[in-house]
Amino acid sequence: MTPNDASICLYQRTGDVIEADVGGEVVLLHTGNWQYFEFDKVGATIWSLLDAPRSLDTLVASLLTHFEVDREQCRLETKSFLDQMMAQGLVTAGHG
Repeated sequence: MTPNDASICLYQRTGDVIEADVGGEVVLLHTGNWQYFEFDKVGATIWSLLDAPRSLDTLVASLLTHFEVDREQCRLETKSFLDQMMAQGLVTAGHG
């Protein structure tokens, strides 16, 4: 997937997750494979933003309003995080 493809790709949560907020961090349990995940504030913010399908550019724009970070660094790290969540079955991606 090229960077331009990632921009038009819409990411969203899968339905196979039970979540809880624990002191500002998000704890997830994937009910398909019973794996446990814990997100820090940045990960929790991304997870929260994925309550509806969103593009990488939309996620990055939102994150830049919450955190002081370079746009390109934010984009690279957010894409990496999304790729990891997709590999774990927590997020799906499709074209909108």
